[in-house]
Amino acid sequence: MSEGSWIFLSHSHKDFDKVREVRNILEVEGHNPLMFFLKCLNDDDEIDDLITREIEARSWFILCDSENAKNSRWVQEEVEIIKGYPKKTYHAIDLDDLETNLEEELSYLTKKASVFLSYAQADSEFAERIKTDLREMDFGVFSNLELPPEEDWGLHIEEGFFDVSSRGAVLVLLSVHSVQTPRQQEELKLVERIIKSEGQINNIIPIFIDDPKAIYEALPQVIRQLVDEVEKSRDFSFESFEYNMEKLMQGLREFDWRGQR
Repeated sequence: MSEGSWIFLSHSHKDFDKVREVRNILEVEGHNPLMFFLKCLNDDDEIDDLITREIEARSWFILCDSENAKNSRWVQEEVEIIKGYPKKTYHAIDLDDLETNLEEELSYLTKKASVFLSYAQADSEFAERIKTDLREMDFGVFSNLELPPEEDWGLHIEEGFFDVSSRGAVLVLLSVHSVQTPRQQEELKLVERIIKSEGQINNIIPIFIDDPKAIYEALPQVIRQLVDEVEKSRDFSFESFEYNMEKLMQGLREFDWRGQR
């Protein structure tokens, strides 16, 4: 099951056609863009309470910049509100620049807001806690590859894993139980192949449910190298779940996808 991220589009109503194109791209990618066209608002109005509440409730923002947006008092106030929250993540795109590649520009934010979870069935309860917290912060969470059960399983899981690894962060949940299951052993081998074929991939993040020392020897060498670089893994067996989730989400929000595949 998957659920795309929720993304607030800050824009001028005069840019309707261009913003609709932005919305369509996001929807094709499985995300949930939020647009507001309130006729009661004009350049002399205060920002409506509905918009302010929605900004407070959301985490991800596309700032649709243009001459129309610059000349709109309430759009500029809206942008200032968004930028005033330290935990809001936004990306500005220039709608007036004819050379702007909208798909590429939007991907800088959507990749930060997209997560794929690799985990064993025995760890599904823990994975559900992570999903719940991520979705509360509007992350898109992809938790399976919707794979066929028969002869093409190996091929499809490899294609699917390569696809999700290029669209967001891959959180590999590791426990004493999971490293012994055939499904996760296969996925760990896929992670290893991705890293070897593509070079160091910083968006693959090992997540330890149990003490890393109890699992380390069962991991492929390439995964051990990720673990050895502390900033690329998260040990949930140490400190509280809430502390680790906050640090994990902070790292996802700050990740720079430029230079990645």
